[in-house]
Amino acid sequence: MASIKQRKSKFSVIYWYMDDTGERKQKWDTLETKKEAKARKAFIEFYQQTYGYVLVPLEEQFAHQREEAEQAIDTPDDEITLKEFLVTFVNLYGVSKWSANTYSSKLSSINNYINPLIGDWKLNEITTKKLSQYYNDLLSVPEVPRANRKATGRCVQPANIKKIHDIIRCALNQAIRWEYLDSKMRNPASLATLPKVPKVKRKVWNVQTFKEAIKLVDDDLLLLCMHLAFACSLRVGEITGLTWDDVIIDEEAIANNNARVIVNKELARISQSAMQKLKEKDIIKIFPTQKPHCTTRLVLKTPKTETSNRTVWLPTTLAQLLVQYKKDQQELKEFLGSAYNDYNLVIALENGNPVESHIVRDRFTTLCEEHNFEIVVFHSLRHLSTKYKLKMTHGDIKSVQGDTGHAEAEMVMDVYSEIVDEDRRLNAKKLDEKFYDTLDTEEPEHNLHSEAQEPISDNDKLLLELLKSMTPEMKEKLLKETLSNC
Repeated sequence: MASIKQRKSKFSVIYWYMDDTGERKQKWDTLETKKEAKARKAFIEFYQQTYGYVLVPLEEQFAHQREEAEQAIDTPDDEITLKEFLVTFVNLYGVSKWSANTYSSKLSSINNYINPLIGDWKLNEITTKKLSQYYNDLLSVPEVPRANRKATGRCVQPANIKKIHDIIRCALNQAIRWEYLDSKMRNPASLATLPKVPKVKRKVWNVQTFKEAIKLVDDDLLLLCMHLAFACSLRVGEITGLTWDDVIIDEEAIANNNARVIVNKELARISQSAMQKLKEKDIIKIFPTQKPHCTTRLVLKTPKTETSNRTVWLPTTLAQLLVQYKKDQQELKEFLGSAYNDYNLVIALENGNPVESHIVRDRFTTLCEEHNFEIVVFHSLRHLSTKYKLKMTHGDIKSVQGDTGHAEAEMVMDVYSEIVDEDRRLNAKKLDEKFYDTLDTEEPEHNLHSEAQEPISDNDKLLLELLKSMTPEMKEKLLKETLSNC
């Protein structure tokens, strides 16, 4: 809200706005008469309600901007280019549907790979063949380095081409819905041919390696992060975004096996401009910037999907570890006093500031290097957690999905297919032991029958339990995955 203050014979309209660095600043607009001040106040309030808490232009400037926008909108549909349409697409669809990080990522793809190469294409002249050729040509286009990063020397990868295709397909769908294109036509992107995305299997420790690693960690912060990733299946941003009010570890809860964490936010670094454009949508808290003129801000935000909001129950051992960690943190707060920035974060630096994801990842990599463990990414602990819980629960996909927060059970099924592969390797070993190693010996017939009556193994029980709980669609997918690996 703006306010009016009289200063001698003139009137000032006072309001607040966020500058380009994210700092909150006050602006005084001085006018000759009270009538002009009231009109300016009304315009400021209208403008900020529409565009967010930004610096408000003069009405003459705004009228000129509006006139240009209206001229762009009045461009005949058969003359509009893809670049022109994408402006409308981002401002209408993107602002309402995307998160700040998604907005920044997609806008970067549009500015770096779509507009420079095919932005001048007429919207109504885009064909499936032209798009297929464009996707193929992208394989020889050098990657644009991210801000403050060195060039990779690589060309655009198939996985990124898939993301670019998703933007174009979505935009053309909207063009059809908004009647920029014939509503009866097929989206030309829907049948376009894309380069094949190679499957890259993530390296994951086994449980024994994880046990050895947590025994050797001498960094309390990293140790707690590792336990939360494994026991609670949390993403690194969910771990660093935990606050103590969402960690239930009182004596009664622990005694009743009801200790738990409530996952309802995550720590992320997002673009300042994207945050302003989206009017701080999904933002819970903005942390003070540590550097002047920083174009990004560290924030607590809502999770990326609805299923990411979840409650995960804690093993007693981890609950007690959290109790001790909280006690140690409280002692540090009392020792540092006002020097400790208390944001109520579970995972915090020595001065209370948030711990960015890259700090956890870097410390984890250092642990691997110092103790000669296989180098894996921190996120692989979540993958290990999913795998271990599937075995532990005999394939209870729904309960494991509840812990991981995956939007689709298919993601958990992919992990289970790896467990099936392990069993198939064991079957090959058993075949050696039971058949090939006995080729030179005569085995009584009754031994063969007795083998057939051996009790079912734990792995076989796990497979049977899973098959019983699966929907027909899941069974079909598992069968296809198994046959594709044969």
